[in-house]
Amino acid sequence: MNQTKKAAAPNTPRHILDPNTGKPVANTELNQAAKALRAKNDPQNLNAVINALTRAALLAPARVDMSGPMPKPDANGRVAIPKDTKITFSLLKTTDGKSFFPAFSNEEELHKWKQNPSAQVMVLHFDDYARMLQQNGHVAGFVVDPFGNNLRFDAKMVASIKERHDAAVARARAGLRQTQIKPGDKVTIVEPSVYPDALVAPVCEALRDFENVAAAYLQVMLVNDTDRYYLLVLDAPRNDQLMVKVAEAVRPFMTGPEKKMELNITTSDTPLGLQGMKDSEPFYIRGKGRVDDLDEDDEA
Repeated sequence: MNQTKKAAAPNTPRHILDPNTGKPVANTELNQAAKALRAKNDPQNLNAVINALTRAALLAPARVDMSGPMPKPDANGRVAIPKDTKITFSLLKTTDGKSFFPAFSNEEELHKWKQNPSAQVMVLHFDDYARMLQQNGHVAGFVVDPFGNNLRFDAKMVASIKERHDAAVARARAGLRQTQIKPGDKVTIVEPSVYPDALVAPVCEALRDFENVAAAYLQVMLVNDTDRYYLLVLDAPRNDQLMVKVAEAVRPFMTGPEKKMELNITTSDTPLGLQGMKDSEPFYIRGKGRVDDLDEDDEA
């Protein structure tokens, strides 16, 4: 199975460095989380494994075929691979005939790999495996440390993890912080006196691609009569892809000089979303788009 990668760094199986840290690939956090999951398979331990996995640098055996001579390594021992390089990643086959990409959390686990021990090694991340699985439908998933902790992730689970991870990254980049409402907090939701055009317009544009969004509402949420936030309610089932798109759309507003309050985004299948929609008029309706004339000033 062939996979072309624009830029990568093949290594010998000795002193393989994480390109992000410059230190040997170790993944202590992932291995500790994996041991906890093996001891007790519960949602909390599984989430710890997934969180560590999305940050991990993993070792992947591969064959790198270049049309010309191997480029010289840089000062850190890394090699920039030409665009026309063909990279063939190794596969593991299970007893039921399914194929998985092997991934190793450290060199010790890598040395347990008996197949083609002379293969070169590449440092990949979770997003790389997600992209490879999307492009190679005949591969069932990938497995981390198949001769150790044996963490197996099928393609469907990988796609779901990536979607949730991308949503979290998009929200973080947009400067969005979910307001934590504690028991006993007084929450009051009011209509903004003026809608910020720089916030509403890109949201309407982003929602065109989502037929399951019936409407969108913008409110001002007061917590304990002191803290004020924008509350954007999407009348739709929760969908991470939708959250990613909207978070990316509002990023210029949330990181620019026009921002005057933090923004919370929720959907109509939450108690806060239902409260935000009650007795309110939407600024967006499916099939109509933006439905009101909004001022550009964003004072609420």
